[in-house]
Amino acid sequence: MNHQDLRDAIFIRKPKYNVKFKPLMERISTKGDTTGKGDFSTFGAFYQTFMYAFIIGLRLGEKRPLVAGEGVDFAPISNWKPAPLRDFIIITLLNRTEKFDNFQWEWLSLENGSEEHVNNFVTMLVREMEAYANRGLIYLQDKWDNEKILFTSPFVFVDILQDLPYNNKLSLDVDVVKDANGIG
Repeated sequence: MNHQDLRDAIFIRKPKYNVKFKPLMERISTKGDTTGKGDFSTFGAFYQTFMYAFIIGLRLGEKRPLVAGEGVDFAPISNWKPAPLRDFIIITLLNRTEKFDNFQWEWLSLENGSEEHVNNFVTMLVREMEAYANRGLIYLQDKWDNEKILFTSPFVFVDILQDLPYNNKLSLDVDVVKDANGIG
């Protein structure tokens, strides 16, 4: 398998989000609706909201895996735009693969591996993506339920990101260096 085969295997996948977030996704995503949603700021398609939720989950340094049967899939990764953000998410996940829960692999094993081995790897990659996005959707749902007024700002999505920990030890996966007083 070469890099193009791996890319293709990733791009055909349709990640899932928890069905309980469908009303939220519909409210803060336009999904082809160009008329707008009244007084609330919105993303474009569901996948843009999903990508944003992934970034939130990553910044929080927390994952919430989907439980079997609670997921709804949508657009294949190849259709996601903007492409640079989609590619950033994939590269971020590829760089964190040694931290996947219950999954061990090596790059060489992918290159020399069977199609089944590669598909298992891609499945784990997508599950990680879904777990971070699910955590981000939990965060967004809480904001929607408790601070809906935030969503009237044209800068709501920037504001939410600014409220998140920027150098979160869990999201960066680095050890905090403690000073002489033991404060990190």
